[in-house]
Amino acid sequence: MIMPRAGTMRTIVAVTPMLFATAPAAWAQSYLASGHIGYLQEWEIMGNLAKIATRLGADYSGTITLRHVGLCSVNGVEQKQARMQLNVSSAHLEGMLIMDDDQCRIVASGSSGSGLLTCRSGQDVPINLLIGQAVTTEPTDRIGRHP
Repeated sequence: MIMPRAGTMRTIVAVTPMLFATAPAAWAQSYLASGHIGYLQEWEIMGNLAKIATRLGADYSGTITLRHVGLCSVNGVEQKQARMQLNVSSAHLEGMLIMDDDQCRIVASGSSGSGLLTCRSGQDVPINLLIGQAVTTEPTDRIGRHP
């Protein structure tokens, strides 16, 4: 059996991290988030969330659009942009809905997405949230930039 020299092993160890650092861009995956907020489901949720697998489940985050679809819209359809951050496991779904004018906590038992949204007003409002299948988007590098 031929053993490599010590200098050769140092070179292999030094070059290995560079191979991973220069790996080609990976395809980012986005998951469709949809659902409703309100007692009469008057707010529609729609957006794409990025997923990061964790030891106990997954973390999702991304920008969503809230659209008021209730009958009491006097001045037409109202839309708001918001940021959603979720931690999902088989036992629970917890997260935050962050808007310009408010920050709300999402809590649901199980991973079904049916639970309560609690905002600064303190009033609990029903939320139904579904995270759909992965959709392949354009490639990104390790920092999230599009090459």
